[in-house]
Amino acid sequence: MQVENKHKTVTTTEPQNQSVMHFPDGRPINPWLVLVSLVMGLFMALLDGTIVNIAYNAISADLKSDTTTTSWVLNAYNLVFAVLLVTMGRLADQFGRKRVFMSGMVLFTIGSLLCAVAPSIEWLIGFRAVQGIGAAALNPISLAIITIVFPPEKRGAAIGIWGAITGMAMALGPIIGGFLVDNYDWRSIFFVNIPVCIVALFMVWRNVPENRDPNTSSAIDLPGMLLLSSSLLCLVLAIINGNSWGWGSAGIIGFFAVSVLSMTIFIIVELKEKHPIIDFSLFRIRSFVASNFAMFLFGIGIQAGMLMLVLYFITSRGYNELEAAYALLPMPIAGFITSGVFGMFSRKANLRYVAMGGLIVSGVGLLSFFSLDYNSEYIQVIWRGVLVGIGLGTSFMTFSNIVLSEVPHAKAGVGSGVFNTFRQIGFALGVAIMISFFTGQVKDNMIDAKARVVEIVRSDTTIPEVARTMIVQQLGNMGAQGSSMQSGKSQAFDLVTMSKGMPGMEAIQPQLAVLNTKIGNEFNKASVDAFRYTWLLGGIFILIGVIPASFARHIKNANPEATPTAHSGA
Repeated sequence: MQVENKHKTVTTTEPQNQSVMHFPDGRPINPWLVLVSLVMGLFMALLDGTIVNIAYNAISADLKSDTTTTSWVLNAYNLVFAVLLVTMGRLADQFGRKRVFMSGMVLFTIGSLLCAVAPSIEWLIGFRAVQGIGAAALNPISLAIITIVFPPEKRGAAIGIWGAITGMAMALGPIIGGFLVDNYDWRSIFFVNIPVCIVALFMVWRNVPENRDPNTSSAIDLPGMLLLSSSLLCLVLAIINGNSWGWGSAGIIGFFAVSVLSMTIFIIVELKEKHPIIDFSLFRIRSFVASNFAMFLFGIGIQAGMLMLVLYFITSRGYNELEAAYALLPMPIAGFITSGVFGMFSRKANLRYVAMGGLIVSGVGLLSFFSLDYNSEYIQVIWRGVLVGIGLGTSFMTFSNIVLSEVPHAKAGVGSGVFNTFRQIGFALGVAIMISFFTGQVKDNMIDAKARVVEIVRSDTTIPEVARTMIVQQLGNMGAQGSSMQSGKSQAFDLVTMSKGMPGMEAIQPQLAVLNTKIGNEFNKASVDAFRYTWLLGGIFILIGVIPASFARHIKNANPEATPTAHSGA
């Protein structure tokens, strides 16, 4: 292998399975410093994927924006990020991974500054897209560099730490965002990126060697990039807007149709292209294909644990956003620890079975949520979340190891880009599927709950008939969606408050309080049931991922420079 720095080539020697690399000035390359340097920049980019969630209302109020428009502050970043992962990975393979990584960091830092001073919601959305372009260069390239710089015996531990820290970044986003918004304002969540990114830029410049394969063509496949970006753009737009526009609407069907058409033309063009953006020979590598499809299914299902658990704490337990983020913290901590531990022992383990085990643990963890009820204590909820976190940390670490195990170094960037694209689209599709399924469940459950509540009110002889008639009328005026926000701390239907000032109602307030509790329990039970079935669906998706994962090879000493077809056997 060859490593470049300052346009000079350095040859890597590998005596006795140890990679010893040096910069042109004679300094030894410390792979652990490389890891720390890369993760510092990547951490902020991943943090920004979730940190804005907690500032959503503050941004909307300050910039006088409606809910739909403000949602594009989130969507613009995630959309551009998902669309450009493969393109950035390919450009890194061609022009140098360190060079493209640092360019992405510069663009992300500039985008952060622009977001912090954005004068309107329209400008903020545009600047978030700039951030997304920079962030797209960081995730796949960092994994590719780590895979190349670390010797085989340390690579698993390094990727485990990389996966654990990236998972923590996404989990800590709401907590850090909540602290900054509460103590400063929403602009601080962007200002905080700048000093960290400047330090990270210096560390990358100082500690990370430039690396690329000199045999890789520098020709830019512009038609391929445009067609692939168009296909992914329309696909992600359809996923993002499916629930609000309607999955059968002309707009969504049109997006899906353009996505399929663009992808079809892309494949036809790329098969004739001398230097395609995606080398389709990668899809002849069994472990590469298995890891991508398993991570895609995992990405769909895990949203039932990550997104729906936050909504559960807010809507069914009455937590605010920051309290919900803290309540959820044990799950990513479990993933962080598990990812690091399994990473250290990855050389001694059969990663195929470890990956399958991780999927099974997280899937069973989600299925176990089905046994919760509306009276379940926090500890009963969170031990299940920890189980999901353990499976998450295990799966993420092992698939990140497996996916590039047979990919030649010359294609590590684009290979990592494909992997991250499958995962990111899985995440986006998971949000759409889980929210759509949950919303449907809530609607049906609340209709049934209202019918049960009306019967409870009518049969309650402890209050006068006139009061019962009034309560039934109030129930009839209440929409199912309003009831779905019912919680033990903040009830949508409060009989005691409603009765104050009404003639003859003061005397029966104790009876109304008892009846109110019965009504609240029915609505809360209906809400929790909607979550239970959504968690069940998520667990099923993850467990289906075990099927493609079983086709991954067990490779303990794979030659990363080998051609994709050089390996045979299981």
